[in-house]
Formats: sequence, structure tokens, C-alpha cells
Amino acid sequence: MAEFEQIYKAYFNDVFLYIKSLSQNESVAEEITSETFFKAMRSVDDFRGDCDIRVWLCQIAKNCFYSYLKKNTLLL
Repeated sequence: MAEFEQIYKAYFNDVFLYIKSLSQNESVAEEITSETFFKAMRSVDDFRGDCDIRVWLCQIAKNCFYSYLKKNTLLL
């Protein structure tokens, strides 16, 4: 768990800024970033290291953001 805390501290801002650039909304970026790290924490043991961990986290974040868009578009 301490290792994941280091990942969180090291990459939180990168993931947040990435999602903020996609969403143009700070509160959405906060929500998606939280969801991203929750999902990453559950699946960190499956991370194979084929790419940089920042890329892996941003891919999770992008998928979370697209899911968010689909969900909220259907509500409109």
C-alpha cells in the first residue's frame, strides 16, 4: 500500500491536469481523478510494466472520462 501511495503522490497532478484539459471542468477532473486512482489501486497488481505508469494511469483516466461522458449525455 505504501508503494501505491508513492504512485498517487507522484502522478496525481499529471492525471488531474490531463482530465482537466479534456473536460475543461475542475470538479469533473477531481471526480474522474479520484475514480482513476481507485480503479488503479484495485488493479495495480495487473500492471505489466509494458508502458510508463503515467501512460497507464492516463489511459484509465481517459476511459473513466469517456464513461462519465456517456453516462451524463444519456441523462440530458
